[in-house]
Amino acid sequence: MKPDGELLREKLNVLSKLRFHNIKITERMKKAFLNVPREEFVLPKYKNRAYIDTPLPIQAGQTISAIHMVMIYVSPSCTDPQVGETVLEIGAGSGYNAAIFAEMVAPEGVENPGHIYAIEIIPELAEFAKDNIERSGYTDRVTILESDGGNGYPEKSPFNIISVAAASKLIPPPLQEQIAFNGRLVIPINKMLYQELVLITKDEKGNFSKKNLGGVAFVPLTGKYG
Repeated sequence: MKPDGELLREKLNVLSKLRFHNIKITERMKKAFLNVPREEFVLPKYKNRAYIDTPLPIQAGQTISAIHMVMIYVSPSCTDPQVGETVLEIGAGSGYNAAIFAEMVAPEGVENPGHIYAIEIIPELAEFAKDNIERSGYTDRVTILESDGGNGYPEKSPFNIISVAAASKLIPPPLQEQIAFNGRLVIPINKMLYQELVLITKDEKGNFSKKNLGGVAFVPLTGKYG
């Protein structure tokens, strides 16, 4: 394991390079990124590459997203997580995205923290995410569930944010139904190698609007709506 000082330099260095992706890094985003140990969410043999801005292999033939993609999801132009909000994440993967969201909606010391419910359909990955979340100290703010994410999690709906980390041809109807008023849903649309990242917002009257955030490449959504 690298010394703390070297890890901090690597973290700051990768943050400085995110400007090439036209990502506005707020102080809250920076603090969340610095607080979450990405090295604890990758396989042991990739720990030394944790702060390279690239996807890395994890369990079950899947990958942890590149750093810039995680930052896009929590940026002001996308979900813009606020303290106290409840987040549903579809595709928990390694648990890293959930931990970043947790740092933004439930930072330590706030009176009314939010919570993250992260669903993973692959049993091996769900266990991997649970272990990573527990080891990194986020179990009070993140709940990992093994289920078909396309169905959402109606028991805890509505959600201020629904974040989908897998591509679909359409927005699963249960997810759209579970968005809170003034809530946001982000999902890659299309199942080819190239997709459009789409942000769906729901206003206080229940009207929906859609915004394309650019091209991305995610694994396909599986399950009922895959």
